[in-house]
Amino acid sequence: MSDPNIKLQIRRDQFTWFLDLLLDEREIFQLIASVGIIPDVDRLYALSKRELLEHLTDAFFTETTVEASAKQFFSEKGHTAVSRVGYMEVAEIESFFKTSDVLIEAGEFAEVVWALLTDRRTEVVEHGYKLFNATYQTLGAESLQEGVNGYENQATAEQVEEIRAKYAYDLEGVRRQSEDDARHMEQLEREFADFKAHSGILEKKYNRLDQHCAFLLEENEGLKAKAQAYDTNERRMKALEQENQLLHERVAQHVEDNAALQQLVEDTQQIRAEKERMEAQLKEYERIKAAKETLSADLKLVEEAVYKGYQGLEEFQTHLESQLDMFQKYHEAARGALNQIRQTMTYLDTPQLADAEAGYAPTSEQPRVGVFVDVQNMFYAAKDRFGRRVDYIKLLDLIVGPRDLMMAYAYVVQIPEINQSSFLSLLEHNGYTIKSKDLRLRGDGSAKGDWDVGIAVDVVSMLGTLDVVILASGDGDFCPLAELIKQQDKRVEVVAFEHNTSMDLQQIADQFFPIGDELLI
Repeated sequence: MSDPNIKLQIRRDQFTWFLDLLLDEREIFQLIASVGIIPDVDRLYALSKRELLEHLTDAFFTETTVEASAKQFFSEKGHTAVSRVGYMEVAEIESFFKTSDVLIEAGEFAEVVWALLTDRRTEVVEHGYKLFNATYQTLGAESLQEGVNGYENQATAEQVEEIRAKYAYDLEGVRRQSEDDARHMEQLEREFADFKAHSGILEKKYNRLDQHCAFLLEENEGLKAKAQAYDTNERRMKALEQENQLLHERVAQHVEDNAALQQLVEDTQQIRAEKERMEAQLKEYERIKAAKETLSADLKLVEEAVYKGYQGLEEFQTHLESQLDMFQKYHEAARGALNQIRQTMTYLDTPQLADAEAGYAPTSEQPRVGVFVDVQNMFYAAKDRFGRRVDYIKLLDLIVGPRDLMMAYAYVVQIPEINQSSFLSLLEHNGYTIKSKDLRLRGDGSAKGDWDVGIAVDVVSMLGTLDVVILASGDGDFCPLAELIKQQDKRVEVVAFEHNTSMDLQQIADQFFPIGDELLI
């Protein structure tokens, strides 16, 4: 940021309060003596701390050279905080330096605020001003007066003499020295300044190394945590593998049951064929009986025998029908168990029963359609490229057409700062079922919010009731899901912006609908 901005954003009384927090007594005298604000040494030691701070503030706001020297002095004093802020991201700064209570308690408030105000990033500087103003309103100039009073009450003649001995210039002695001595003094001062600059550089390097060591220690702790998490996940993976093995065994058992069921179906068909043949014979017997009513008693005996045979057949037919009903119930129960096994196998991504699905093809005249809209993906794709929004009502009408819409889900990530209630109400009113989750903040200040896994689970769980799955997203992570849908002999269609859609997803889909201007508002 430019130098005048500090003067425009901070008032003089605020700057005096800030200097009282940033500098101690020795540093105040050192800075005033180095820039020559008060050349008269006697007057310098006669002034109170508040008067010295006010003189320093006036010179900072009015004299450019004093401002530059003071800024360099402040930056050297807070070089550790400057380096620390320089390594941090904006989100980390806003999170770690949200309030000033901890900084004031640790005695780091002034150095950290100066590092924020002199940072090159505008967001960091704005956060520094907010932190500065909030703390000033809380503490006020009252703390400055208390500090000044304490300093005036505690200062002693010995301390003043000690400071005078450290930083006062012997003006009379200087005036008595010759020009050669003056040149020699200037040489010594330049050498001292070079030594001081070199010492400052070494100190900065030491602080950077110290900070880097602290960073490495923190990173080591993070790696330890990740290793523990990895061990936990590995144990969980072994447990899942055991559970998967058990499920495979159960599937194998159900496959055997399905084979026995198929055999029962075949036997039932044979019994029905035999029943039809016997019914045909019975009809033939009735015809013979009607034609031979005039025969003799011997024929009547034959007729009685045929009648008895007919009764036996009816009893056999009743028995067969009861057996068929029992077989039908067993068949339906086994079919339900088989469907449940197929859904479980779909979750485990195993295609062993894919061929069995052909026996349960839909019989409706219009294909059954399920629509799954990734609102976040569609929103940012439209905003980044076109600066517009998607018309989800037109989108639903266009992609479904005359087909039978079974369900339409809209997956939304709720951001606390944005009110989406009216938008969600509009979607619900026009046929969408809303599924939402809150945006999650990580410990490092970043955020995460997506529905990839949730969409995949919903599609797989509803696949048995659909003929066509429409994904409104261009995310390439849905490629495995699209492959699974096609393995189940279902149709998968993708609608998204062409520039934002994975080429692999376009190739896998049975049909790709690119979104144009007609669907943007």
